[in-house]
Amino acid sequence: MKTKRILFLLLAAGALLFAACTEKIKPVTIDSSLLVGKWCATDITTEYWRFDADGNGETWDVSDDVQEGEGTRFNWTTEMDQLQIDLYGEMGQHVYYDWTVTQQSPDSLTFKDIYSNYRTFVRQ
Repeated sequence: MKTKRILFLLLAAGALLFAACTEKIKPVTIDSSLLVGKWCATDITTEYWRFDADGNGETWDVSDDVQEGEGTRFNWTTEMDQLQIDLYGEMGQHVYYDWTVTQQSPDSLTFKDIYSNYRTFVRQ
């Protein structure tokens, strides 16, 4: 009987410890109106992405001597915390990105890709 009580107390203490240490996950719902505009990556400060209100956009990197209007076109859609991008390559190929937005504000956007790499962009 004593062993059962000790086991029960250990299980209860473990459950309380687990509950106390578990991070509260608050899902992000993307606000598409906040996404519209020109964004610059914080890790590669020459990389730009422009999201247009009609679901189109363009990306370019000025270190490659590519300016806005000369970049790669894409279409984008959102669903809950997912941002899907269909990028049109130079030879007509499609490259798909699925990003999970982890933080969004009027001036900042952070996402995680399928490899769990995080990137942050700031509004220009």
